[in-house]
Parts: sequence; C-alpha cells; structure tokens
Amino acid sequence: MGAVLTFPLVLLIVTALAVAGYILGRGRAARIAAAAPRTLHSRPNQHGWHVVFATAAPALIFIMVWAFGSGVVSNIYVGNVIPDDLVDVQVPFQQREGLTDREIEIREDVLRTQFVASVKGLAVAIDGYIANGNATEADIERWRADLAPLQERLRADGQVVGASITQGMLTVAQDLRGFNRAIATIGPIAALALALIGFGLSLRAISAEFRARIAVERWILGFLVFASTMAILTTIAILSAITVPSITFFREYGLFNFLFGMAWAPAGDVVGIPEGRDGAYESVLGFLPLIWGTLYISLVALLVAVPLGLLAAVYLSEFASKWVRAWVKPALEILAGVPTIVYGIFALITIGPFLQAVVGATVMPNTVSVMTAGVVMGMMLVPFVSSLSDDVINAVPQAMRDGSLGLGATQAETVTKVILPAALPGIVGAVVLAASRAIGETMIVVLAAGALSNVQGLEPNPFGAVVTVTTRIVAVLTGEGSGFDSIDVLAVFALAFTLFFITLGLNLVAQRMVAKYREQYD
Repeated sequence: MGAVLTFPLVLLIVTALAVAGYILGRGRAARIAAAAPRTLHSRPNQHGWHVVFATAAPALIFIMVWAFGSGVVSNIYVGNVIPDDLVDVQVPFQQREGLTDREIEIREDVLRTQFVASVKGLAVAIDGYIANGNATEADIERWRADLAPLQERLRADGQVVGASITQGMLTVAQDLRGFNRAIATIGPIAALALALIGFGLSLRAISAEFRARIAVERWILGFLVFASTMAILTTIAILSAITVPSITFFREYGLFNFLFGMAWAPAGDVVGIPEGRDGAYESVLGFLPLIWGTLYISLVALLVAVPLGLLAAVYLSEFASKWVRAWVKPALEILAGVPTIVYGIFALITIGPFLQAVVGATVMPNTVSVMTAGVVMGMMLVPFVSSLSDDVINAVPQAMRDGSLGLGATQAETVTKVILPAALPGIVGAVVLAASRAIGETMIVVLAAGALSNVQGLEPNPFGAVVTVTTRIVAVLTGEGSGFDSIDVLAVFALAFTLFFITLGLNLVAQRMVAKYREQYD
C-alpha cells in the first residue's frame, strides 16, 4: 500500500476532491436556495469554497508537518536503535589514555552524531540502488559488510556513500529503512483520510442556516496565521540545525579558544600544523583570521557600494529628469539580477589581473585578494544601496524641499542640509542591510578572495589573499574536508552559528533604524 499510495498521488486525489467538492457544494447550496430563496445565509459559491478548504487544508497541512516531523522522528529512531556497545560509536581503547570521562563522553557523542548521518546516507543509497533495479529487498537482506565491497558497488551505481560501511552501520541502516517504509505508508493514508473526512463533513454541513461565508473567512485567517508561523518555524529550524553540533564543538574545543584563536589550521591540512603530545597533528581552529577576512572584504565592498549607490540615488531622486530616471534606474538595477557566480568569474578573470597589473606583482602576488573580492562585491551591492536609499529619499516630505528652496537655498544645499539629514536613519538602515548581505556572500569570495585552509594571523595587506567564514564552510562541506577528523567538521557548524548571530545583529540594527525613520515620516 505504501509503495502505491504516495504523497504526490495523494495531492492529485486531494485536488480532484477539492474540485469536485466545489461543484457539489455549490450545486447543493443552489438547490436549497432555489427551494427557499430568502432562507440561505451564504451564497452558493461560498458553500463551494468551504468544501474546498475543508477538503484540502487539513490534508495539505498534515503533509507539510509530516514531511518535517518524519525526519525528526527518523533521527530519534536511529539514535534509539544504536546498541550502546557498538564499536562504531565508542572511542578506541588506545585513544582513551589521558582523557577524562567527560572528554570521552563528548567524543562519543560526536561519533554517535556522525554514525547517525552515515546510517541515513547509507539507507538512502540502498533505496536508490534498489530503485535502479540492481537488487531486490531479498538480496539486500543477505548483504554483509565484510563479505562484499558494498561501498564500491553503491558508488559504481552513482549513489553517494561517505564513510566506510561497517556491519553495524549496515544493520542499523536496514532497521531505519524498515521504519521509513512504515512512515511512508502511514503518512499518505492519514492525509487521504483527512481529506475524505473534511469532504464528507463539509458537504453534510450545507444548509440554509450554515454560515459558510464566516467559515471561509476563518479558513483564510487560518492560512495567514499558518504562513506567519511557518516563517518563524523556518528560522527556528535553521538555528536548531546548527546549534547542537556547535555546542558539541564548543564543549570539546572551548568557546574562548575558538573566538580568540589567531590561527586556522585543520588537522586535515598537515602543512605547518603543530603536533600534539602524542605526535599526531592537532587542529588549531581560531575564529579571528576568518572573521577578519570576512569583515575586511565587507569593508572594502561598502567603501565601493555606499558612495556610488548613495550618489546614484541622490541623482535619480533630485536631479535626473523623468526620462533619464525611467532609463537609468532599471539599467542600474539590472546588476541586482546578475548571479553572484558571474560576479565571481568577473572578479577572477578581469578585476584580479587588472589590479595586479596596476599595483605590481610585488604588492599583489596573486590575482585573488581582499581588493579583488571587495571591489566586485561592492559593484554587486550598488543597486541594493541605491534602491533602498532612493526609496527613503523620496519618502522625505516635499514640503521640506519646498521650504528650503523658498528660503533661497540651492538644490545642492537642499540635498546636503535638508534631505540627506532627514533621510539619514533610512540610509543607515540600507547600509547596515548591505553590510549584512556582504558578510554572508559566498561565491564571490570563494573565487576572488583566496581558498587557503591554513591561515596564521591577520592579513593587513589589502592586496593579499584572505579566507572568509563562508569560504571555509563551502570548502569543508563540498568535499575538501573528507579527510578531516570530527572536530574540524564540527567547527564548520560553529562558524555558521557565529556568523548567523553576527548577521542577525546587523539585521536587527537595520530594522531598528528603518523603524525609527518610518515613525518619523509615515
């Protein structure tokens, strides 16, 4: 049943029921109205829409909640079925020497988290292998990790398998697949049942006294509340996804060591890494070199974007004719639609070599640098600053302009003495929002700022290469960190966690400034 009845099929059935419900509900209400024209409280089409909402809304909401909740329940299930004595989630005996019980517990928590992720990936790979017709469920039941090169077999079929497959991993993955099959069976059946119940009850409720119009308004209000709630829950889900691994990292590595460390040198990059007491390479994961590179490039970008964007906004708002504004403003905002990867390529093959030719190879050894990324990012932010600044400048009351000009001030004096001071809170908000956008930029800095994985200290030269927070996140999560140990991978979540709160703070400051501006002139 679960293999036949899927969520896409349920959506088609629910859509058909909703259409049929509108037709049947409207027709039934019309017949009641024809029999007693003055007794029907709501119009026939409102009764039809009530049937549509009662049929589709519960099923759709259930499907969305189920899609999210099933992943959470699946993680909980995997965590509960892992045997406590499984070797895969235990610190080897030879590595326990010199570690406290608390340190062993932290490391085993990390191993368990990684094991859960590997099990989920293996379960997906096995499902894909079966879907491609390479094996049956009976064949999979006979698999043993120690008797066949399962990893190579799955990868040859195009499946993504990260870690080496152990027998314990295979056993838990098989348990997880059985649980997921049960989930995949129950979910569509429950969604279809809700749709059928809503369909039947809403048709039965149609009568002369039923207030379908009020019921439809309540459905619409419920949708609006649901949409607002989903926006909030999305933020919470993003934060929760990076919080747990980040806390695990801080517990093991230390919050102070991370925030104030002056070097970033993962153990996976063995060049220049200090050795630990046992002779093995140890990771040095300081946040300062990465945030320094991020803020350095963002500063250069703002120095380019703010003057150009603000002056362009002043010209278009106060000096340009309607004909010029009609052509220049759309042309300027075309830059906002250019993909960031295109900006990165432009920086890599054009701006970087140009700057190196201007300042010389001695000052700028490589074409990737702070200036390369900052200048191009500033170009990207120009329409952002210009558009927001243009809006707040136009929001300044015309009476202030007229009063200044009436007192004998020139147009330039009116702009500098009256309009810009009046629009300053909104302009500052635009600049802060642009700064937040610059800090979170990824593709431009990946291509144009440098991709070093071993950074020592802070690079003061604006023509030197730096590493940003987003660059390291992309490098590790797209495969460079495949040989890294667990602490280096967890450090990526700590970077994302810290960057999240930095950009959140900037956005809150910007919203505060914009709110202050609107309170003054709305």
